[in-house]
Amino acid sequence: MQVIMRRYTTADKTAVLQLIRAELVPLSNTVHSLDGKLLRLLPRRLKQGVTLIAGRTRSSPPLAFIHYMTGNKLLFIDMLVVHSRYQGKQLGTQLMCAAEADGRARGCSRALLFVDKGNDGAVRFYNRLGYTLARYDQALQCYELGKPL
Repeated sequence: MQVIMRRYTTADKTAVLQLIRAELVPLSNTVHSLDGKLLRLLPRRLKQGVTLIAGRTRSSPPLAFIHYMTGNKLLFIDMLVVHSRYQGKQLGTQLMCAAEADGRARGCSRALLFVDKGNDGAVRFYNRLGYTLARYDQALQCYELGKPL
């Protein structure tokens, strides 16, 4: 599938929030669709770091997105969301490769991310990309995965 990758703009806000609610929140052990305060903070969170959108055209709604931050030689993958209809079409892999390349360009030597307990498909996906289990965070009910860049 041919996609265009571009930076997030405020015009993407509604579609990105819908993707988060539809694809990410149901897999979360700590965030629920009724957590209005937390969900209202997401647009501010997306302004921190970098958000890349994968879409059919430069102006079409996102099919997938990745949000990440860099600092202290660390690439932190905050969110990766692919619409369920487009999973298995390499969008997640393309976004991860772009984030990792940007992290290396910014001097990052390690990548880190969290996956909710029970999201075994995501753990397998990240394992295929070279991420390994660093630890389990009981408070967050998440696995911490890492990878040298």
